[in-house]
Amino acid sequence: MYSVIIVAAGKGSRLNLGYNKVFYEINHKTVLEYSVDYFIKDPDFSEIIIVTSEKDLNHMKSLFAGKNIKITLGGITRQESVYNGLKKVTNKYVMIHDGARPFIDKMDIENLKLAVRDSACVLAKKLKESIAKHSFNKLNSYVNRDNYVLLQTPQAFTTSKIINAYEKAMKNENSYSDDASLYMQELHDDVIIIDGNELNIKLTTELDIKILEAIL
Repeated sequence: MYSVIIVAAGKGSRLNLGYNKVFYEINHKTVLEYSVDYFIKDPDFSEIIIVTSEKDLNHMKSLFAGKNIKITLGGITRQESVYNGLKKVTNKYVMIHDGARPFIDKMDIENLKLAVRDSACVLAKKLKESIAKHSFNKLNSYVNRDNYVLLQTPQAFTTSKIINAYEKAMKNENSYSDDASLYMQELHDDVIIIDGNELNIKLTTELDIKILEAIL
Protein backbone atom coordinates (compact mmCIF):
# COMPACT_ATOMS: atom_id res chain seq x y z
CA MET A 1 0.00 0.00 0.00
CA TYR A 2 1.01 3.60 -0.67
CA SER A 3 0.37 6.96 0.96
CA VAL A 4 0.11 10.30 -0.82
CA ILE A 5 0.68 13.75 0.60
CA ILE A 6 -1.09 16.48 -1.35
CA VAL A 7 0.39 19.88 -0.61
CA ALA A 8 -2.30 22.55 -0.73
CA ALA A 9 -1.13 25.19 1.74
CA GLY A 10 -0.10 27.83 -0.79
CA LYS A 11 -1.73 31.14 -1.68
CA GLY A 12 -1.47 31.26 -5.48
CA SER A 13 -0.74 34.99 -5.35
CA ARG A 14 0.42 35.14 -8.98
CA LEU A 15 -3.11 34.39 -10.19
CA ASN A 16 -4.63 37.19 -8.09
CA LEU A 17 -7.72 35.10 -7.33
CA GLY A 18 -8.04 36.35 -3.78
CA TYR A 19 -8.17 32.77 -2.52
CA ASN A 20 -6.11 29.56 -2.63
CA LYS A 21 -5.79 28.51 -6.27
CA VAL A 22 -6.50 24.85 -5.45
CA PHE A 23 -10.13 25.93 -4.87
CA TYR A 24 -10.47 27.25 -8.42
CA GLU A 25 -13.33 25.39 -10.09
CA ILE A 26 -13.19 23.76 -13.50
CA ASN A 27 -16.44 22.13 -14.63
CA HIS A 28 -17.95 22.60 -11.14
CA LYS A 29 -15.06 20.78 -9.45
CA THR A 30 -12.11 22.30 -7.64
CA VAL A 31 -8.58 21.79 -8.92
CA LEU A 32 -7.72 20.02 -5.67
CA GLU A 33 -10.65 17.60 -5.96
CA TYR A 34 -9.33 16.32 -9.30
CA SER A 35 -6.09 15.25 -7.60
CA VAL A 36 -7.73 13.87 -4.47
CA ASP A 37 -10.38 11.92 -6.39
CA TYR A 38 -7.71 10.18 -8.44
CA PHE A 39 -6.04 8.77 -5.35
CA ILE A 40 -9.38 7.90 -3.72
CA LYS A 41 -10.22 5.74 -6.74
CA ASP A 42 -6.81 4.02 -6.80
CA PRO A 43 -7.05 1.02 -4.40
CA ASP A 44 -3.28 0.96 -3.89
CA PHE A 45 -3.49 4.23 -1.95
CA SER A 46 -4.79 3.51 1.53
CA GLU A 47 -3.80 6.90 2.96
CA ILE A 48 -4.43 10.39 1.59
CA ILE A 49 -3.02 13.34 3.52
CA ILE A 50 -3.84 16.93 2.58
CA VAL A 51 -1.63 19.69 3.96
CA THR A 52 -3.42 23.01 4.20
CA SER A 53 -3.14 26.42 5.82
CA GLU A 54 -4.96 27.44 8.98
CA LYS A 55 -6.97 29.93 6.92
CA ASP A 56 -8.28 27.17 4.63
CA LEU A 57 -8.64 24.43 7.25
CA ASN A 58 -12.41 24.67 7.76
CA HIS A 59 -13.07 24.97 4.02
CA MET A 60 -10.92 21.90 3.41
CA LYS A 61 -12.72 19.88 6.07
CA SER A 62 -16.07 20.84 4.56
CA LEU A 63 -14.97 20.04 1.01
CA PHE A 64 -13.85 16.52 1.91
CA ALA A 65 -16.33 15.75 4.69
CA GLY A 66 -17.21 12.07 4.87
CA LYS A 67 -14.15 10.94 2.93
CA ASN A 68 -11.31 8.91 4.42
CA ILE A 69 -8.76 11.71 4.24
CA LYS A 70 -6.33 13.10 6.81
CA ILE A 71 -6.05 16.88 6.87
CA THR A 72 -3.14 18.55 8.64
CA LEU A 73 -1.78 22.07 8.92
CA GLY A 74 1.21 23.18 6.90
CA GLY A 75 4.06 25.43 7.91
CA ILE A 76 5.50 28.74 6.81
CA THR A 77 7.35 27.14 3.88
CA ARG A 78 6.53 24.29 1.53
CA GLN A 79 9.35 22.31 3.13
CA GLU A 80 7.77 22.65 6.58
CA SER A 81 4.37 21.75 5.15
CA VAL A 82 5.62 18.54 3.56
CA TYR A 83 7.35 17.52 6.78
CA ASN A 84 4.11 18.01 8.70
CA GLY A 85 2.45 15.71 6.21
CA LEU A 86 5.21 13.12 6.45
CA LYS A 87 4.67 12.84 10.19
CA LYS A 88 1.18 11.47 9.44
CA VAL A 89 2.32 8.76 7.01
CA THR A 90 2.00 5.12 8.09
CA ASN A 91 2.79 3.23 4.85
CA LYS A 92 6.19 2.10 3.59
CA TYR A 93 6.03 4.22 0.43
CA VAL A 94 4.80 7.77 -0.01
CA MET A 95 4.20 10.05 -2.97
CA ILE A 96 4.26 13.83 -2.61
CA HIS A 97 2.05 15.79 -4.97
CA ASP A 98 1.22 19.44 -5.60
CA GLY A 99 -2.47 20.15 -5.09
CA ALA A 100 -2.32 22.58 -8.01
CA ARG A 101 -1.54 19.77 -10.49
CA PRO A 102 -5.00 18.33 -11.25
CA PHE A 103 -4.16 16.31 -14.36
CA ILE A 104 -2.81 12.95 -13.22
CA ASP A 105 -1.88 10.27 -15.74
CA LYS A 106 -2.57 6.69 -14.64
CA MET A 107 0.54 5.29 -16.38
CA ASP A 108 2.73 7.88 -14.62
CA ILE A 109 1.45 6.69 -11.24
CA GLU A 110 1.86 3.02 -12.12
CA ASN A 111 5.46 3.68 -13.19
CA LEU A 112 6.17 5.46 -9.92
CA LYS A 113 4.67 2.60 -7.89
CA LEU A 114 7.07 0.14 -9.47
CA ALA A 115 10.18 2.32 -9.50
CA VAL A 116 9.95 3.48 -5.88
CA ARG A 117 10.50 -0.07 -4.65
CA ASP A 118 14.10 0.24 -5.85
CA SER A 119 14.83 3.96 -5.66
CA ALA A 120 13.40 7.38 -5.02
CA CYS A 121 11.88 8.63 -8.27
CA VAL A 122 10.44 11.74 -9.83
CA LEU A 123 8.30 12.56 -12.84
CA ALA A 124 9.91 14.95 -15.29
CA LYS A 125 9.49 16.13 -18.85
CA LYS A 126 12.18 16.86 -21.39
CA LEU A 127 12.80 20.36 -22.72
CA LYS A 128 11.81 21.23 -26.28
CA GLU A 129 13.09 24.78 -26.56
CA SER A 130 16.70 25.87 -26.79
CA ILE A 131 18.22 27.00 -23.50
CA ALA A 132 20.64 29.91 -23.18
CA LYS A 133 22.35 31.88 -20.45
CA HIS A 134 22.04 35.63 -20.64
CA SER A 135 23.29 38.81 -19.00
CA PHE A 136 21.98 42.36 -19.39
CA ASN A 137 19.40 41.12 -21.91
CA LYS A 138 22.05 39.72 -24.22
CA LEU A 139 22.69 36.06 -25.00
CA ASN A 140 25.76 34.78 -23.27
CA SER A 141 26.09 31.08 -24.04
CA TYR A 142 23.93 28.12 -24.95
CA VAL A 143 23.20 25.17 -22.67
CA ASN A 144 22.66 21.62 -23.87
CA ARG A 145 18.97 21.06 -23.18
CA ASP A 146 19.51 17.28 -23.20
CA ASN A 147 21.15 17.68 -19.78
CA TYR A 148 18.08 19.27 -18.22
CA VAL A 149 14.49 18.29 -17.40
CA LEU A 150 11.48 20.02 -15.86
CA LEU A 151 10.50 18.31 -12.63
CA GLN A 152 6.89 17.41 -11.90
CA THR A 153 4.94 15.73 -9.12
CA PRO A 154 4.13 13.25 -7.72
CA GLN A 155 7.59 12.36 -6.48
CA ALA A 156 7.90 8.98 -4.76
CA PHE A 157 10.02 7.80 -1.83
CA THR A 158 10.50 5.16 0.81
CA THR A 159 8.86 6.89 3.78
CA SER A 160 11.62 6.28 6.32
CA LYS A 161 14.25 7.65 3.94
CA ILE A 162 12.44 10.85 2.98
CA ILE A 163 11.65 11.56 6.65
CA ASN A 164 15.34 11.06 7.45
CA ALA A 165 16.26 13.45 4.64
CA TYR A 166 13.85 16.10 5.91
CA GLU A 167 15.18 15.83 9.44
CA LYS A 168 18.75 16.18 8.18
CA ALA A 169 17.73 19.27 6.22
CA MET A 170 16.19 20.82 9.32
CA LYS A 171 19.26 20.02 11.40
CA ASN A 172 21.55 21.49 8.73
CA GLU A 173 19.20 24.48 8.21
CA ASN A 174 19.08 23.80 4.46
CA SER A 175 16.19 24.90 2.26
CA TYR A 176 15.01 23.30 -0.97
CA SER A 177 12.32 23.99 -3.54
CA ASP A 178 11.31 20.38 -4.07
CA ASP A 179 11.45 17.01 -2.34
CA ALA A 180 13.71 15.18 -4.79
CA SER A 181 16.48 17.76 -4.50
CA LEU A 182 16.24 17.65 -0.71
CA TYR A 183 16.43 13.87 -0.73
CA MET A 184 19.36 13.78 -3.14
CA GLN A 185 21.43 16.43 -1.37
CA GLU A 186 20.81 15.36 2.22
CA LEU A 187 21.13 11.58 1.76
CA HIS A 188 23.54 11.63 -1.21
CA ASP A 189 21.27 9.05 -2.79
CA ASP A 190 20.05 8.63 -6.35
CA VAL A 191 16.71 9.86 -7.63
CA ILE A 192 15.49 8.15 -10.80
CA ILE A 193 13.78 10.21 -13.51
CA ILE A 194 10.58 8.89 -15.08
CA ASP A 195 9.12 10.52 -18.19
CA GLY A 196 5.95 12.36 -17.19
CA ASN A 197 2.91 13.41 -19.18
CA GLU A 198 3.30 16.88 -20.68
CA LEU A 199 -0.22 17.80 -19.56
CA ASN A 200 0.77 17.39 -15.91
CA ILE A 201 1.02 21.15 -15.52
CA LYS A 202 0.91 23.19 -12.32
CA LEU A 203 -1.76 25.86 -12.13
CA THR A 204 0.27 29.06 -11.95
CA THR A 205 -0.88 31.47 -14.66
CA GLU A 206 -4.06 32.40 -16.53
CA LEU A 207 -2.76 30.41 -19.51
CA ASP A 208 -2.60 27.32 -17.29
CA ILE A 209 -6.28 27.85 -16.45
CA LYS A 210 -7.19 27.83 -20.13
CA ILE A 211 -5.17 24.67 -20.78
CA LEU A 212 -6.66 22.85 -17.78
CA GLU A 213 -10.17 23.91 -18.72
CA ALA A 214 -9.59 22.32 -22.12
CA ILE A 215 -8.29 18.95 -20.86
CA LEU A 216 -10.23 18.28 -17.65
